[in-house]
Amino acid sequence: MSADLARWRRRSRRVLAARIILPAAIAGLLLIVASQVGWRTYMAATHPPTEAKTEIRLITPRFYGQSTDGRSFMITARSAIRDDNDPRRIILDEPALTLDLGSPTPTRMTAKHGVYRQDNFGLSLKDDVRLDDGAGYRFASAESFLDTKTGDVTGETIMNGEGPSGQVQSNAYSVYDKGDRVIFRGGVRARFERQ
Repeated sequence: MSADLARWRRRSRRVLAARIILPAAIAGLLLIVASQVGWRTYMAATHPPTEAKTEIRLITPRFYGQSTDGRSFMITARSAIRDDNDPRRIILDEPALTLDLGSPTPTRMTAKHGVYRQDNFGLSLKDDVRLDDGAGYRFASAESFLDTKTGDVTGETIMNGEGPSGQVQSNAYSVYDKGDRVIFRGGVRARFERQ
């Protein structure tokens, strides 16, 4: 009987120790978790995470659209980068525009650099801008702006043009009505060929 009593006392001491140690361990774990949550909350509030700049780069992108008068266009480039600060602004490297896509004489424009705005559908071209109207007329300037909604082209830099009817140079130009109306401004010089 004394052996049973000794076993019972040992077991009773283990149960008593477990009743004290286990709640203390649970309380300790809860304290550690609560302090860790508190510390992370404090750090997040005082040290907001820095936003990683992730550049969105497109290789050989193609943008398709249609002007208000029904002419379709396509803008391509060697590469394009979406502006991190303004996602509607796309910076183009070696852009090329084809206007009147599918017609026998589409208008083509190329440049070394460009910016396409998806909010107002404007295409700004810069550095070695070339325009070929598909009917034998070619124009060159340093900068040009194309409104893809209307198809109108404007430029406030020196423009040189040539075609079957002669040559022209001006300090500024505007092209309206699908190229039927061209306005040259400032220092206009022209030479017309007899046909």
